[in-house]
Amino acid sequence: MSSKKTIKILVPGSKSIAARALILAALHDKKIKIKNIPTCDDTKYLINALKKLEKKSSTKNKDIKIFTGNAGTTTRFLTAFCALKIDPKQKETIIIYGDKRMNERPIKELTSALNQLGAKIETTGGNKKNCPPIKIYPSEITGGKVKIRGDISSQYISALMMISKFTKKKTTIKIEKKLCSKPYIKITEKLIKEFENENLKKFTVESDASSASYIGEYAAINPDKKIILKNLTKNSIQGDIKFLEYLSKMGCKITEHKNYTEIEGMSTIKPLNNIDMNATPDLVMTFSVLAMFANGTTKITHISNLRIKETDRLQALENEIKKFGIKVKTGKDFIKIHGNPNLIAKKYKSPISINTYNDHRIAMAFGVLNSKIPKLKIENPKCVSKSYPTFWKDLIKLQK
Repeated sequence: MSSKKTIKILVPGSKSIAARALILAALHDKKIKIKNIPTCDDTKYLINALKKLEKKSSTKNKDIKIFTGNAGTTTRFLTAFCALKIDPKQKETIIIYGDKRMNERPIKELTSALNQLGAKIETTGGNKKNCPPIKIYPSEITGGKVKIRGDISSQYISALMMISKFTKKKTTIKIEKKLCSKPYIKITEKLIKEFENENLKKFTVESDASSASYIGEYAAINPDKKIILKNLTKNSIQGDIKFLEYLSKMGCKITEHKNYTEIEGMSTIKPLNNIDMNATPDLVMTFSVLAMFANGTTKITHISNLRIKETDRLQALENEIKKFGIKVKTGKDFIKIHGNPNLIAKKYKSPISINTYNDHRIAMAFGVLNSKIPKLKIENPKCVSKSYPTFWKDLIKLQK
């Protein structure tokens, strides 16, 4: 019988699934009860925007401004949604804008594609004016053929896919270059079909696999505990459920059950060696930090799109990992970490302060280490509210 302490964690719902469900429900004008919606910043911005747009429909000829913080998914999905829903017969303009970082994140690829379909959109932010604020003028999306690059963000493709069912003419999307984050496209495909079901009255959002990866990270470096992830199994529709496979490769014991998954760490953490995470970029932070403890080298490749996320995540990882005396190198689309199995036992002369760059994933990936690395300080810890507001509470529960 195992002497390990067992701890159960229920990670909040997936914001990726919730965002798609909310947009699709609004597109179908259906009253669908969506359960387990995460109460994170990204979802709040989307819900508030949809309510504002619905209310605004009764007050025509007035511009509407929508603030989306640093929520990339919300900004991109709303841009396509508003381009489809704006009344071409009225004079109103919809303006979508975010915080400083969001207004530096390119969206021209999506707006150009929407313009190909009949929209009238311009962007005014960023050095090349290809970032928010986004101005959507009265126009009518008729549909047709559209070309878009697939190597920048799968969210552009998902946004187009969701509105394509509602255009007058058949819309055909031609994806040029290699498609990144492909599993997210599969989520979109599945949910589009699900919401086309006329009998759909209730939809439950799965626990977020990306967020669950940090709990898995904790399990990996705390082999004296058995962690149970409720409401999440390998049968998840989320691409980031691959975090279980990655943990297994690093030596963790994964035990599957019908409605939950058990994770147990081992005394030795194995490196991932060379691994392509193009399909799961949100997991790069988790496994870059975990690679610091591995007995060997981990090189994660084909992740160039991390440079246009909430921050330049590759540069951020390099900056912070170096603070632990770990050898790390980054390039245009890779990060290489030389692990040190004795990292926990290392004597630190002064406190280590982690700059989170207002990025929730940087905060959580390094935050997991606070039980193992003495005097570790996470700057701006509240930024986790973007996706996982209860993260620090769950971390305390894990450490009891």
